[in-house]
Amino acid sequence: MNSTKTSKLEKFYDFLRLNKRFHKIQDDEINYEGSLIISPVEAKLVARGKIKETGKIISKSGKEIFLNEVLGDSVRRFENGFYLNFYLSSRDKHYWRVPYNGKFVSTRVNNGKAKIPVFIGLEKILRKRDFFEKAIRKNASIGSVLQTRYFPIAMIAVGSLNVNSIHVLYKENKEYKKGEVCGYFSLGSSMLLCFPDSSLETLIKVGNKVNIGEGIVKITSFNNQ
Repeated sequence: MNSTKTSKLEKFYDFLRLNKRFHKIQDDEINYEGSLIISPVEAKLVARGKIKETGKIISKSGKEIFLNEVLGDSVRRFENGFYLNFYLSSRDKHYWRVPYNGKFVSTRVNNGKAKIPVFIGLEKILRKRDFFEKAIRKNASIGSVLQTRYFPIAMIAVGSLNVNSIHVLYKENKEYKKGEVCGYFSLGSSMLLCFPDSSLETLIKVGNKVNIGEGIVKITSFNNQ
């Protein structure tokens, strides 16, 4: 199992049994329709945008975010594609599931380097500050690439506060089915999904709250054969 380092605060949350509640696996309703990619998380979609040729995205406040910092060379596979950024509040389930049938072919663990924790979510209060851009650069994260039959999907789990660890449960180059549990983290966090420039239709809008297993992207050129 790949994990970021365990913090003192996470150990304290374990002692209070709060993480046990966050990580408890529930009976989520999974949409198994073959043309649909499901949401791996229970969260709110806070941003959607294009991925530039350099693997760069522009945050809501106009800040540049370089995805190679969390995906490495795999970022080239998503140039000219698009991303969906989901925010998990402290009330949401803190595990995630496989969004589509496939196998994980890349995992990049970043333990973070923030001396002062970056709290994702504060932008709702301090609207002129871009906390997500700082969190990508400074907080703990794990960037995974899931290779499906049709195209790759990047799943970037970003820790909030840089005090919570992130864990992935999958093994690389092993086949997984849509809906299988493949990771978890503690406290409020973000999940960034990246897609290549393919025949894909986004089914949700910024501001929508989604459940684990809900269809969020449709493969418009889907062929059952």
